[in-house]
Amino acid sequence: MTKNNPKILYLFSGRRSQVYSGEIHRDFPDTPFYGLNYLKEFGLDAEYKDIHDVFRSNKIISKLPFIWKHILLTKFIKDYDLVFGSSLLYNIIFKKIFRLKTKFVLLNISLNRTLHKNRPSFLKYKFIRYWAGQFDAIVCLSHFQIDDLVNNHQLDRNKLHFVPLGADEQFWSPLDFMNNKDILAVGKDNGRDYQTLFQVARKMPQERFAVVCGRWNIAGLDVPDNVRVTYGLPIKELKILYKSAKMLLLITHDDQYQDGSDCSGQTVLLDAMSSGLPIIASRKKYLADYAGDNEELLTVNFYDAADITAKIKILNKVSFAQTLAWAARSRVVSHFTSKKMAENLNIVFRKLL
Repeated sequence: MTKNNPKILYLFSGRRSQVYSGEIHRDFPDTPFYGLNYLKEFGLDAEYKDIHDVFRSNKIISKLPFIWKHILLTKFIKDYDLVFGSSLLYNIIFKKIFRLKTKFVLLNISLNRTLHKNRPSFLKYKFIRYWAGQFDAIVCLSHFQIDDLVNNHQLDRNKLHFVPLGADEQFWSPLDFMNNKDILAVGKDNGRDYQTLFQVARKMPQERFAVVCGRWNIAGLDVPDNVRVTYGLPIKELKILYKSAKMLLLITHDDQYQDGSDCSGQTVLLDAMSSGLPIIASRKKYLADYAGDNEELLTVNFYDAADITAKIKILNKVSFAQTLAWAARSRVVSHFTSKKMAENLNIVFRKLL
């Protein structure tokens, strides 16, 4: 290992090699790689591993608990200067046990929620908080995550770094929504609020809604007649849905909700902004880092079907919707591309190497 050409390892929760196959930017977006594909431009030798680098058999992998999939990836870490990933809480213990010199950097997808959710259990909370404090750095995708970790969990602010999520502005190219009809909602994260969205659909029977989600997202809910639900789509088919939509609804639970990621809907938000698709979003705290109300999108109150209905009527005015959409696209191109994320991560990584 050398500081002149540092070796960076990304550990991923899911498989990348088969899910994202073909030509990057054309066949799939680079967003799920979190800037990995650009790090070489900054002099960092970066690659990734997932559980399929340990076992080739899908049958074996399917029987492994999530935690063990990550523990087994620890075998690769010692050969790298720095390891980066969102589930490294399962690996950080081994840094101490084996006295690894490798720097550990957590990508904070749900650390805040995990800490809050486990606070009632004194020992479990203390355990998680202690090991969270052992990371060399924690990359947060929103300033609200940093403030919460410092003020409510007493983590060291000097170890916390804000790096905005990046989107693939080449894959999600601008679209022409002038004659589009569908109101689109996308997302399988448990932080989505499809119950309120369905209330909106019932209030607006003249509108046509398309929802892409997981079965668990709407379990027990009655789907209105004007809502078409699809359970997961290949990325190319999802892109076609974006092109047929006139606006996107990003309706989530509030920031106190104890399930889903800390910044629920963040990837979909940036994909829609990149596509130049008008957006109505629940007023999550992380939005302040990415888009302004009445500037790049419209925000709504949590669990407020009447507010959402009113905002849909506003975005049905095409000229205003287009103004918001192009402003959103411009902001992604200037601030939130995957290459920009790589540039910001390079700064964080270099401080540790």
